[in-house]
Amino acid sequence: MNELIVKLRSLSEAAGLIKNGSRIHLGGMAVHNHPMAFVYELLRQGTKDLTVVSHVSASDVDVLIGAGRVRRLEFSYIGLEEFGTAPCFRRAVQNGEIELAEYSEPVAFERFACSARGMPFFTTREMVGTDLPKVNTDIKEIVDPFGSGTYHAVPAAEPEWVVIHAPMGDKYGNVLFFPHRQLPEDLDLIASRTTRNLIVTVEQIVPHERVKQVPYLNLIPRFRTTAIVEAPYGAHPFSCLHVYDQDREHLAHYAQVGRDPGTFESYLQTYAYGVASHEEYINLIGAARLAELRQVGGYL
Repeated sequence: MNELIVKLRSLSEAAGLIKNGSRIHLGGMAVHNHPMAFVYELLRQGTKDLTVVSHVSASDVDVLIGAGRVRRLEFSYIGLEEFGTAPCFRRAVQNGEIELAEYSEPVAFERFACSARGMPFFTTREMVGTDLPKVNTDIKEIVDPFGSGTYHAVPAAEPEWVVIHAPMGDKYGNVLFFPHRQLPEDLDLIASRTTRNLIVTVEQIVPHERVKQVPYLNLIPRFRTTAIVEAPYGAHPFSCLHVYDQDREHLAHYAQVGRDPGTFESYLQTYAYGVASHEEYINLIGAARLAELRQVGGYL
């Protein structure tokens, strides 16, 4: 426990830990904190047949679906907020190309909390009266033996791998968060406790001495982390809360080109396959554009 083991890895090394057929969760929520640098590296490495267990996701999952890398999706929402429905997800569902297990948003969140508590399932009335149990056979109807009525039993999320993006950490795998957290960050913290296989990409690797100066911000201790990767702007085109905003122009562009398989393939060739590394991706976006997204004060 006291031994300091260096867990700092390159992006390609960390992505190489995810094998074909893995069951994974990609962190973030809505348009915030998705580990996009890791997603693009998965695409470059050709990882496929994935089961993605999710709650509220965006193009982090959509781009994998469009590239044909996702076999099964457990989710409540895949979309681009103000820019509409996730186009590849919609096309795959309409064409019957992906296996689905849909939940309500609160239930999808609770599946991760259930895993973090070490429970195999939980009961809820959240979906009573809806059609979700009719289309998701993983939801089982049960009767309270103490007489309070009908419930649904829902399985825990149980991801094999969890990948999240955070502000900063050290080379030993300690991960720091800002003190005034928002919901996406709290959900990532819950997800980090659901697996023994946690990969964290961070905006910056800081000295271990800095972690010791602010122990109250070290919310993922090193023993939980399998690998940590330095990936500045690793959530682009989404925001990294407190550090930079979402790239609305890029998301609008994605929403448009994703509607057609041909233009979507061109997008992949430009932003995933056409660059050899995250550094090349950042250079492609450009320093001027990234500077426009930067928020003052994004340092612990």
